Amino acid sequence: MKMKISINKLYSGLFLLLILILSASCSDWNDIEAVDIDPQHAKDQNPELWARYMESLRIYKQERTHYITYGSFENGTEQSKNEGAYLRSVPDSLDIVTLANSENITAYDREDIPSLQEKSTRVLYLVDYAKKMTELADAAALSTWLDKAVATATELKLDGFAFNGLPSYGGTDAEQAARKEAARLIVSKLSAFGKTLVFEGDPAFVDAADLSKLDYVVLNTTDIENAVNLKLHVVNILETYALSKEKLLLVAKIGSKLTDEDLNKLDAVTEMTNRVISLGPLGGLAIYALGDDYYQAKMNYQTSRMAIQTMNPSK
Repeated sequence: MKMKISINKLYSGLFLLLILILSASCSDWNDIEAVDIDPQHAKDQNPELWARYMESLRIYKQERTHYITYGSFENGTEQSKNEGAYLRSVPDSLDIVTLANSENITAYDREDIPSLQEKSTRVLYLVDYAKKMTELADAAALSTWLDKAVATATELKLDGFAFNGLPSYGGTDAEQAARKEAARLIVSKLSAFGKTLVFEGDPAFVDAADLSKLDYVVLNTTDIENAVNLKLHVVNILETYALSKEKLLLVAKIGSKLTDEDLNKLDAVTEMTNRVISLGPLGGLAIYALGDDYYQAKMNYQTSRMAIQTMNPSK
């Protein structure tokens, strides 16, 4: 009887010892250990191949006739959970990327801007006058604000400006005159920068004499929900203003829908791409909320890439 009890105690002791050993081993396996990882950028892995790719992008964007693809990007993210929030991740084939949050350019943005420009993507500063109109009613205040924007664009070596503003269809003569004066001041300051100049919105805001100074007009078509109204709107704009078709870009927002003539609700970016060709041909497509397209079932920026390929299939 005493022998049996001793054996049981021995087994119990060995079992506890085994548990302690296994626990210690598991703890060692789970310890965080620093590992040196030095990921190489593509241009460091094969500089010659990278240089050839950069040259092909330059030729496509600067020398070949093609439909323009313009992206509005919500920059200004300090830290994010995914790459879709950073400029460095936008599709290489975009012609223009506008910083939608230009008054909050972060260190991450500053680091990424040159990488886009290396790929011949023009990076523009958005002068969001539509958002600031109430604060900048005084011409002196507006001038100071514009000077600050120009100074930032100069410091960062940006490729130009996009700007917006709301036309005045009502109000007193004095209010309408002030709105026109503001528009002329904006164009005067930004066009003097000597690079790309884009207007986003209703071209009625811009003085007729200044329309020729614009490289592109991004027509705000995000609120148009069906193809019939879209066609009427585009025809009206082209007939009313002295704009060439090549300067006009239609806008679609990632995730929105456009109803065609057969009452089918289709992806707005994809369908608007087709309208760029059929209603003109026009200058190209502007994609808003570009970062929302980063994660797709098939690949990153699936919708945007397909739109670019549809407009420029052989490029």
